[in-house]
Amino acid sequence: MKKTVWHSGPPPEIGWWPASYVRSIESIRWWDGVTWSQAAFPSDTAEEAAYVAKSDCGQQDAIEWTERWWV
Repeated sequence: MKKTVWHSGPPPEIGWWPASYVRSIESIRWWDGVTWSQAAFPSDTAEEAAYVAKSDCGQQDAIEWTERWWV
């Protein structure tokens, strides 16, 4: 199994990324090029994920991201 590498700062492009305060790959957040959204999870519906994608999460600097596991 490949080790998960976490990064600080912005990801390379706009979109959904595994991003978390606690390094959880289940926590998916929308990066709009400036801010991270609240977290969405695999159990969320598409409507719930769309809703959280529009909401700012607050402590931007504390979030780390990792490579997309679904690509």
